[in-house]
Amino acid sequence: MKPLLATILLLQLSLVFGQDFSYPTIKNEGETITNFIPKGWTVRDSASGDLNNDNNKDYAVILQRKDSVTILKEEDDFTDTIITQPRILIILFRNNSSNKYQLVEQSNSFILNHDNPTMEDPYKSMKIEKGILQINFYLFYNMGSWLVTNTSYKFRYQHNAFVLIGAENYNFHRTTLDYENYSFNFLTNNWSVTKGNSNSDKGNDHSEEKQKCERYILELTELKTFKTFKQPYTWEVINGVYL
Repeated sequence: MKPLLATILLLQLSLVFGQDFSYPTIKNEGETITNFIPKGWTVRDSASGDLNNDNNKDYAVILQRKDSVTILKEEDDFTDTIITQPRILIILFRNNSSNKYQLVEQSNSFILNHDNPTMEDPYKSMKIEKGILQINFYLFYNMGSWLVTNTSYKFRYQHNAFVLIGAENYNFHRTTLDYENYSFNFLTNNWSVTKGNSNSDKGNDHSEEKQKCERYILELTELKTFKTFKQPYTWEVINGVYL
């Protein structure tokens, strides 16, 4: 079979499969992490730690589909067809009475997929520390933009939900070497931004004279959760700054 024809046939099969794609139903209970992995999926990353203050090891797990699918991606008024490997975030609590893990959270959209060939994989890392789940993303474009963005989100389990209690957003321009470091505390409704230039800073010694730090009050009526904050970089938390 000619290579071009084979490529066309594979693309057509992908399009048909993509149109029928739906996220799997995750089991509510299992003895190990393996019990929560659907057929055709694998573990992309995981982190362990006590998330609900019961001295048990809980897990946050990122699942990724083994095979690529073709889906329609809608952004504002623009719709694009992309090939990607979907990802799912699940959070499991250890239950003392049953000695099993229980599914307490599932998000099919918060963990960004790597579906843009002009940028690096946006997912960076995840950890659980002192009861806080921190998820980190990294936006680095190989073409089309000189801006590099590092963003971390901190979630805490309270009132039967994971709420976003804080976030850090660091932007760096690779040509001008200007940077802006935003820090948000959603529990106190405070935020700050530190601005500077790496060329004028001496190594890691960012003196107050070379930096400009501004602090403000954030107008926020309720805390975001995975249910209300479905995907990174879709929330304009302040004018011109998206988390």
